[in-house]
Amino acid sequence: MSVPFTLRQLEYFEAVASEGSLAAASERCHVSASALALALDDLERHLALQLLVRRKGRGVTLTPAGSRVLSLARQLLAGAETLTADAWQTATSLTGRFSVGCFSTLTPFYLPAILEDFGRRHPALELELVEAGAPELHELLLQGRVDAALMYSVDVSAQLAFERVHTYRPHVLVPDGHPLADRGGIQLGELVSEPLIVLDVHPTRQNTEQLFGALSLEPTIGHTTGSFELVRCLVGRGLGYAVMFQRPATSWSYDGHQVRHLEITDRVPSTVVGLARPVGAPRTARYGALLDFLSATGTSSAPVHAAR
Repeated sequence: MSVPFTLRQLEYFEAVASEGSLAAASERCHVSASALALALDDLERHLALQLLVRRKGRGVTLTPAGSRVLSLARQLLAGAETLTADAWQTATSLTGRFSVGCFSTLTPFYLPAILEDFGRRHPALELELVEAGAPELHELLLQGRVDAALMYSVDVSAQLAFERVHTYRPHVLVPDGHPLADRGGIQLGELVSEPLIVLDVHPTRQNTEQLFGALSLEPTIGHTTGSFELVRCLVGRGLGYAVMFQRPATSWSYDGHQVRHLEITDRVPSTVVGLARPVGAPRTARYGALLDFLSATGTSSAPVHAAR
C-alpha cells in the first residue's frame, strides 16, 4: 500500500494547525502562504477528508477529522525526527554496533588487528566480525546484516562500492634448502618442471592458473588442497613449490619445517584487497575510520609484497 501523502505535507498541516493561520505558518516554514495552501489541498484530497476550515481574515479551524489526523501526524513527525537523529548518530559517531565481514582466507591476516588495534582505538564501537565466502558476504551486505566487508576486487559485483586497502603481488614458496632458495627473485619458468602445490580455493586457484597462462607456461600439478597451511607444510617437506598471495609473519610451517619466499620477477598481475559496501550506502564515520586504519596499518605481514 502506497502512502498518499508526504512528511512535508504533514509538517505544513501541523504548522498551520499550531499557528492558527496560513500567514503565520508560512513564516515558520519559510514558504509562501500559497505553497502551504496547495500542500494542504493535496493532503485533504489524498486523505478524502476536510482537515481545516479556512476563513479569510479569521485564520483556520480544525475539523473533528482534522483534530484526529493532527494527533496522528504529530506522532509520525516525532518518529521521523527520532529516526533522523538516530541515523545521524549512526553515520557520524564511532559508537554502537559495527558489523564487519571478511573473506575467509583473509581473516587471519586482518581480523586480529581489527579486533585488537582498531578496537582499542575505538572502544565505544561494538565490533561484530563475520567470516564468509564471497557470495555470502555479497548477500549480507545487500541485506544490511554487515556494514562493510573485506574482499578481493575480483569478487565485487556492480551492486557494491569498493575501495582499495592494499595491492599485492604473488610470490613463490619453496622449501628451505631448495637450490634457488637463497635467490631474492625467480621466474616461474625456472620451476615449471617441478611439482606445484595448488591451493584450491576461489579465487586463488583461478588467479594461479591465470599467472601461468599469461606466461604461456604449463605447470606440473603435484598436489591440490583447500588448506592454506597444508600447502606450506607440503612445501616445507620438499614435496613441491607453491604460488601464494598471502604471506604469514613466520617462515615456519605448522609441522616445523622452514619455507622461503621468493619474489616473482616476471610481469604478473597484482591482487587487490579492499573494503566493500552497497552502492549508495553512506560512507559512515565507522566505515571511514576502518578504511583509514586498514590502509595505514596493513596486514599482520604488512612490510612484504603479498596477498592471498
